[in-house]
Amino acid sequence: MGSAVYRFCEMDNNFASIVAAARKCIKTSRVIGNTSSPRFESFHAPSSICSEKVRCTLFIKGVDFIAYDVDITTQENYQPAYVAMRNLGRGTQSLVGEHAWTGSTSADGMGFDPLVVPTLVDNLKMKVIVDSKKIMNYLDQEIPSPPLYPKVCTDMILKHVKLVDDTPHAGLLYGGDPDNDTRPDFIKQFTDSLVSTQTASLEFWLNDGNLSSELRPLYQAKLKKLIMVKSTLESKPEVLRNSMDLTKQFLAELNADLKLSEGPWICGNTFTMADIVWHVSLLRFLMFGCDYLYKDLPEVRSYMDRILTHPELKAATYTWPGFLPSPYLAPLLQK
Repeated sequence: MGSAVYRFCEMDNNFASIVAAARKCIKTSRVIGNTSSPRFESFHAPSSICSEKVRCTLFIKGVDFIAYDVDITTQENYQPAYVAMRNLGRGTQSLVGEHAWTGSTSADGMGFDPLVVPTLVDNLKMKVIVDSKKIMNYLDQEIPSPPLYPKVCTDMILKHVKLVDDTPHAGLLYGGDPDNDTRPDFIKQFTDSLVSTQTASLEFWLNDGNLSSELRPLYQAKLKKLIMVKSTLESKPEVLRNSMDLTKQFLAELNADLKLSEGPWICGNTFTMADIVWHVSLLRFLMFGCDYLYKDLPEVRSYMDRILTHPELKAATYTWPGFLPSPYLAPLLQK
C-alpha cells in the first residue's frame, strides 16, 4: 500500500513540475470564464486549424479554462519544456516523419507531432491530451452536456469529423493551390520562409548539448517531417493538386449530406461535433479566398451563412485575439 501511494505521489509531482515548466514557455495566457483555477488548460495558437477545433469545443461546452496563446511564429512550441509536456500525452503512437507528407495534419494518418499545438491539460485527472480529435472526444466524455456525439446520428458525426481531420489544410497553408493560389499576400510571404525558420529552430535545439536523450528523437522526427514538406513544396506539385482534388471531394460529400438534412445543421436540428469541425474548415477556405471550391455547392454556401456566424464559434475563432487577419473575412466581420 505504501509503495503504491509513493508511486502516485511521484507521478503527481512529475506531472505538476512538467506542466509548470511548460507554462513558463508561453508569454500570453489568460483565464476564460470566472474560475480562478480552472480544471482545463489549453495550449493553442490563435489561427491553428486544430487549435480552433478545441477552443470551439470548450466554448460550446461552456467550460472555464486557461488559454495559453502559443506564438508559433517564434516557435514557443519548440521549447523543450513544452515538448516534454506534450510528450506526456503521446502514449504508444508512432512519430511523424515515417509517412509521406500529404498536406494533412491528421495524427491518425501522419503520426504524433511532438512540436505542435493544441495540447490540453486536465488538472483534475492529471492528464495531458494531444491531437485535436482526441481532445474533442475527451471533452465530450468529461463534460457530457451538451452532447456533441448524440447516438441518433453518431455515424454521420464520425464521418464528418474524419473528413475534416483528413482534409489537407496544411498543404493549403504551406503551398496553396498550385493552379489557383488565392491566399492573401501576407500568408504567402509568411509561408515562403516558414519551413526554413522551423528547420533552423529545430537545428538550434538539436545542437544544444543540454537537450535530453528522451526529447532528442522527438526533434529528429519533426526534422524528418520538415524535410519531406520542403521536398514536396519544391518538386512535387502533384501532391498539392491531389490534396485539392481530395478537398473538393470532401466538400461535395458535405453538400450531399446537407441536402438530406432536414434542419440547419448536418444532423438536422441537432448541433453536433460535425458542425464544429466544418466551421473551422470552411472558415479556413474563406480566409484564403477559396470560394471557387464551393461556388457550385449551394447547400454548402447556405450552410456557411449559418455556421460561420454562430456566436460561440465566432468567439473561439475569427474574433479571438491574435487571429490572422484576411481581407476575405471583411464581409463576415460586418455581420
